[in-house]
Amino acid sequence: MQTLPILLLLATFARSEDPLLETKECRERERLVGSEKEDLYALVDAVEGQTLILQCRFCKEAPNDRPKNWFKVDQLGRSKPHEVQLDMENEASRNRVAVNHKHSLIISKLSQADAGFYYCVHFEDQTNEEKFNYLVDLVEPDKLRDVEKGKIVDWAKYQQDFFLSVNGLFKESDATEFVYLRDVLKVDAALVTQWGPWGACQACGRPQGEGVMKKRGSCRVKLSPLGSPPPNLTSNELYLLEAPAISCRSSRLLKLFPQISSYTGNIPDFLLEDRCSGACNPDAEGVNRGWKVGKGKGFKYRRHSVLEEGSHLTTVCPESTLDNKVVWKKGGRELKRGDNSDPHVIVDTFSTLYLVEVTRAVAGNFTCFVDDIRMQQLTVFVYSKSRLLTNELLRYFMYLGFILFLSSFCYCAGLVITWRRRHLFRTYQELKEEEPAGADEELESFL
Repeated sequence: MQTLPILLLLATFARSEDPLLETKECRERERLVGSEKEDLYALVDAVEGQTLILQCRFCKEAPNDRPKNWFKVDQLGRSKPHEVQLDMENEASRNRVAVNHKHSLIISKLSQADAGFYYCVHFEDQTNEEKFNYLVDLVEPDKLRDVEKGKIVDWAKYQQDFFLSVNGLFKESDATEFVYLRDVLKVDAALVTQWGPWGACQACGRPQGEGVMKKRGSCRVKLSPLGSPPPNLTSNELYLLEAPAISCRSSRLLKLFPQISSYTGNIPDFLLEDRCSGACNPDAEGVNRGWKVGKGKGFKYRRHSVLEEGSHLTTVCPESTLDNKVVWKKGGRELKRGDNSDPHVIVDTFSTLYLVEVTRAVAGNFTCFVDDIRMQQLTVFVYSKSRLLTNELLRYFMYLGFILFLSSFCYCAGLVITWRRRHLFRTYQELKEEEPAGADEELESFL
């Protein structure tokens, strides 16, 4: 079919899972380019009330520090570009239109007035060669979630079921709206699919080499001028002449051609699935983004276990299945499955780690890898059964402590009583006077 190259020429975009809440848009650096007009901007479906984020960088690339600015064209073919007016409230949550530190334009509570052509320009290079350009088109929200799923053969059938008949109406229908579009506006229309980028390979819980990756194909009405249009066109009619494509669910299309929109608006998007080979990436877009591609230096999970000599521990590597390749290591040395050379450290055929009747030699760092991904680090500490830690000796220490406390109390009480009765004690002079006469002479003669 000739529509296949056309659909790939349209700029691709990345979308979050729930477009009614927040949509992130970016442009692919490596994309097929048909004509300058077709590659000028990426068509973005948006819903009133949602939050829209337009990124001033290519998909999956880090932002740079070069100064940038956002501009907007309200009506294609009629208005000139102007700088996007940003809200300047002190509280960031109160700004409806703002730019974050990554130079992304954030529009909250999207309205009809926000529709238009947006583009990001580097202050140092205003040639706009990188084309961070987006055409925001408002669509009907009640039909946005419809989607068909399948492989490439299913997509071919999807085109036959949904596109073929409508494309025939665009070419040959005698209905008023189709005739006006062809003969008055001089526009050739055809349904095509605009593909988004492939998502991450979903390999968790699947046999190795049988992962699944997906990309979304959005329904678009491709618009090609057939000749010179008549004068005095409305803004919506002029939009059809300037835009290379429009969403099948476009609110603008519904207002201009309600009959045509009744055909195109009910066509679902297509979610294409294909087999892929990759590692298990359970946190593909989370805080472990570096870890998910195998480039992180740390482990996803970290545990510590304190064991008594002679005790046991059984553990499995997190987020692994029987179909995954699981490797256990201790101190960098691989532990072979089924190897019983060390009766205290055993890895069975199901990659479960057993620490049996542990000794002080078992202590150390145990690590596990799932399909070459650093999954968990387990640090094991082992303490000995010395008598200093037994309950029996602790009981004896309690007895001894009670005796010492009681002895100290009695000693201190005796000191206090003695001090208070010190006036009853006789002095040395009084004791000397009580000695019998001649005692000194007897002592001297003895010496």
